[in-house]
Amino acid sequence: MDQWHFIADRKIREAMREGAFEQLDGAVRPLDLSENPYEDPSLRMAHRLLRNNGFAPAWIEEGREIDRAVERLGNAAPAERERTIVDLNRRIAAYNLKVPPGCPQKLSVKQ
Repeated sequence: MDQWHFIADRKIREAMREGAFEQLDGAVRPLDLSENPYEDPSLRMAHRLLRNNGFAPAWIEEGREIDRAVERLGNAAPAERERTIVDLNRRIAAYNLKVPPGCPQKLSVKQ
């Protein structure tokens, strides 16, 4: 770490000892996490409508379906398992192309 980090860290500790952070605005209230500050403003209304009506964007629903299929994979017979893995990896590749930038992608299933 560089010297600026140490200086900043020392100043923060000093301010904490002096009580500078105890009377901050909103210190006792929980954070309002109902809105995502990083969400694209042009999509915010559409996402709110979907969420309030029990829906999610298509790529999220597809991701959930893939997760459920991966969980069911453990119960599959060996012959069916290979075919299912190939199909799952195809679906995962298509899903990863649809996921917006900055969202985590899914890893392929190992055979």
